[in-house]
Amino acid sequence: MFDFYQKRKLRGIINSHFTQGIILTLALLVGWSAYVRYDIAMEMLERRELAEQQATALEAHKNELEERVEYLSSDRGIEAEMRRQFDVALPGEKVVVIVEEEDETLDIQPLSGSTTEEKTKWYQFWR
Repeated sequence: MFDFYQKRKLRGIINSHFTQGIILTLALLVGWSAYVRYDIAMEMLERRELAEQQATALEAHKNELEERVEYLSSDRGIEAEMRRQFDVALPGEKVVVIVEEEDETLDIQPLSGSTTEEKTKWYQFWR
């Protein structure tokens, strides 16, 4: 009989509004914590994808720079870069500069249709 009264007392405590409120509060806290962790996990997933995209872009840039370094470390690359930056020529080479003739019959027309400036009144300055 003692066991029966203990079970009855335990059921009364568990079924009380106070205990159920505490259990509900704990369940809400655990649910909220799970939601926060899920939100953080999704944010980290987005950051990881962004970091992977940046890593692939940096890897492509690195490959381009390595190709450029290879080209510039060869004699042909050094010569081409020197010619491009400093306008140098090897002994015995001749440089030809092509210059177009200027057209002296250029007639510049104003943007407006009239060739003479019309006087405007002082209060029409915003037109």
